[in-house]
Amino acid sequence: MKTLALIPARSGSKGVPNKNVQRIRNVPLIAFSIWTAQRAGLFDEVLLSTDDPGYFDSVKCLNLSTEYIRPPELSQDTSPTIDAILDALDWYEKKGKTFDAVMLLQPPAPFRTVEHLCNAVSLLEDHPEATCVTGIVRVWDQHPARVKRLEGQRLVDFCEHAVEIEPSRRQDLQPPAYLRNGSIYLSRVQLLRTQRKVWGDHVLGMEMPEANSVNVDRHLDFITASSMLDYEPYRPYLSEFDELIELYNE
Repeated sequence: MKTLALIPARSGSKGVPNKNVQRIRNVPLIAFSIWTAQRAGLFDEVLLSTDDPGYFDSVKCLNLSTEYIRPPELSQDTSPTIDAILDALDWYEKKGKTFDAVMLLQPPAPFRTVEHLCNAVSLLEDHPEATCVTGIVRVWDQHPARVKRLEGQRLVDFCEHAVEIEPSRRQDLQPPAYLRNGSIYLSRVQLLRTQRKVWGDHVLGMEMPEANSVNVDRHLDFITASSMLDYEPYRPYLSEFDELIELYNE
């Protein structure tokens, strides 16, 4: 399966300016996704899709191709991700390269590992009926059974399929619930082109540990992510990033 790894990183960001090149342990946020994709050895191409040529300077040590620049009209706050994906596919097609699938690696989810990328590709290859594979993480404290709505001042269950029963212990909440963690979207090109959708109607969930499912969107998240790298219980999940951190701190 010919696969493109696409890292979308437009320059505009409301919450944290230039978030995609802000640093965790001196490593630009985009570098985590690029480096992991390169190390996986799965992809025919690894592409940084950005409208800012300066972003390439922050990952110069990763020897990434700088030929493609995303058009400004596809880099606005309201620009759909699918348009950026299709533009990249069209650019490669003009160069005589086509793909069977695209793996979207969003920079705010920096801690997915090589193993996760390999598992996602294997999962899609083993299920020809699937349109997409996406990373998920199990929900505990935010389980749907604990989500409520108000009828006047009375608190009632929001979802009839997940009712909270006393005593309410997080480990007893049923059925198990999962959240898309934003780390991986592996989509078939046929889906992207014919339906202009990333997920489609037959999505496979690939469960990932909490340590690998962090999302970095606010200033506080950068501090949290940095602390996680030293947190002993998370070391088995995050130690492979030590090499990247050393590269940026030589």
